Amino acid sequence: MSDSELQNLFSRVDNMAVQQEVNDVLQGVDDLIAVVQNEQAAAPPTMRWKKRTSDGNLIHARPRSARNQSNQVTAGNSSGLQQQKTHPNKNAPDSNSEVVFAPDNVDGFLRDLQQSLSDATGDGVESPTPQASLSASLNWSTRKSNSSESWKAARPRLVNTALARENVGTRKCQQCWRNLAVVRCRDCLPRPLFCAECDVVMHTRHPLHNRDASTLGFFQPLPPTTTVQDMDLCQCVRYVPVEIPHQICGCPTEALRLKPGKAVAVITMNGRHELSMPELACEVCKATWTAGVDGILHSDYWPATLNFATIYETDVFASFEEMKMAAPGLSCQAFLKMLDRRTARFGRTGKISADAFTKSFFEWEAVQYEMDNICKEEPFTCPACSPDMLAVSVDGNRKHYRFKNASRAEEQAIFDGLHREG
Repeated sequence: MSDSELQNLFSRVDNMAVQQEVNDVLQGVDDLIAVVQNEQAAAPPTMRWKKRTSDGNLIHARPRSARNQSNQVTAGNSSGLQQQKTHPNKNAPDSNSEVVFAPDNVDGFLRDLQQSLSDATGDGVESPTPQASLSASLNWSTRKSNSSESWKAARPRLVNTALARENVGTRKCQQCWRNLAVVRCRDCLPRPLFCAECDVVMHTRHPLHNRDASTLGFFQPLPPTTTVQDMDLCQCVRYVPVEIPHQICGCPTEALRLKPGKAVAVITMNGRHELSMPELACEVCKATWTAGVDGILHSDYWPATLNFATIYETDVFASFEEMKMAAPGLSCQAFLKMLDRRTARFGRTGKISADAFTKSFFEWEAVQYEMDNICKEEPFTCPACSPDMLAVSVDGNRKHYRFKNASRAEEQAIFDGLHREG
């Protein structure tokens, strides 16, 4: 075989090998594209949340960190920023990028979205397809308009229903179903109507309920120490609901008698209640028992002083703390005024002392702090100061100077190593 024939043979072999390699590469690319398409078809769609104004217009806002960084950029690197805008880095985060949410369950997410839209618009959104539900969520102006129209159309019916609720009428007691109902309790649903006898039985055990009398032809709020007898309002004694021991001495329990002790103001989220501390007395050995500081703490109350004449439900302190967390600028005076308004709303009288409340709240917080340390709870982080300050006092320096130079006794700090400056 000549050299030219050998050369042609080698050329054909090389071409066949190259062609086979090209085919293998193309087949690998086709397989990769098929895999990517299958993954995209199986992956859930991503939802992008966008901020809008009340008119439905988009709000283009940058994150706080991006705004802070942009203010620190000097003129020396402006050219570099311009180059970065011209040739952006794909790996760098976009300051105007939107938050992407990929739900694990698209159907469940769409059901939650449809329910939230129904709550927002009030018209019971019924979308035949998920695409219709998503398209409805984008039209904020239409949803707000539909919601306003729905409320406007239903307002006369709501007014009539609210007026009918205040109609006293002649109804039977929903406890015994024999006597005429003379009291309505707002906390005893689903059977709120009571006759005079059933009211005494029930609310001797639950004196903190909010009750209304219907003896005068309209509902009149009643304090806990008022009952209805023969269609007249009469005064009675109601005890603070605290734990009472089963036995205080070695005598039989039949010898124990419950009698009213000292008068105490109980502060709850519904305001102030004037009640009496329960006191047990043995008729045989004359032994007595009354709840002290330890007893009221076991019953989830907190004393205003160690020789208390006022006690607070700890839920009041917990609620005030949570409100201060959510709104650091909330005034203690405003919170107590709200409690005073609720006191008057439910037919009771009396004011809540701001100084006693503040001191007692600080002592409660100190005890909670010590308990967290013992239980190894995560330390407190002030939401008003971290990571960015949310609340400031415009006259802080003036207050500091005034308290520092005031001629008054220096109050000791609750925690060791701390000094109170006002």
